[in-house]
Amino acid sequence: MSFELCEDASAGQWLLDQSLPWYHLAGRGPIGFEKYARVLFIPDPDFPGQSTGDVEFEQKISELAQVGVALDVLSRYTTTPDECYFALWDGWSSIDIASPPKFEVPNRDYFLFRGSLADYESWSSDDPLLWPYGDSPDPAFIWPADRAWCVTNDVDPHFATVAGSAEAVDRVLAEAAIDTVTDHPDIEPPYWD
Repeated sequence: MSFELCEDASAGQWLLDQSLPWYHLAGRGPIGFEKYARVLFIPDPDFPGQSTGDVEFEQKISELAQVGVALDVLSRYTTTPDECYFALWDGWSSIDIASPPKFEVPNRDYFLFRGSLADYESWSSDDPLLWPYGDSPDPAFIWPADRAWCVTNDVDPHFATVAGSAEAVDRVLAEAAIDTVTDHPDIEPPYWD
């Protein structure tokens, strides 16, 4: 199976029904899950106003690969690993999709794809048979059809948010291949300047 561009965005309506401010939904993801974590693409800043130019850090694996590690763990915590949704922000100039975005959050419009978790390794592949949509950065939202969990990865923050059951999120937090911290949707995390 490969990714299918959805003409109907009703699968994403549950996110819009959360009635969250757009910046919270886009940047931190949905509420109502048992536990939350953040996958850190770069470490959190040590103090408010700190610039990424003030510190040296080495990214062990790409953001796409880090999310892939989290998805591999999360795949054990859904009944629908073969039916998942992937939302791609339409603001990237490198994407090549002719149809207009169908999934709209205020200040963010997304193309919505359906595929399996196994398809994720082909996201933005150089092989046009696997990915005919150009150079596409990471999906902004990923969730299975049963909505057992959700991964949110907006363009602005230095992290992706993982929301799910306590057991699923604890397993993501225990994964040594990625840098993670516990999170809570009501507590604003630190941001880089």
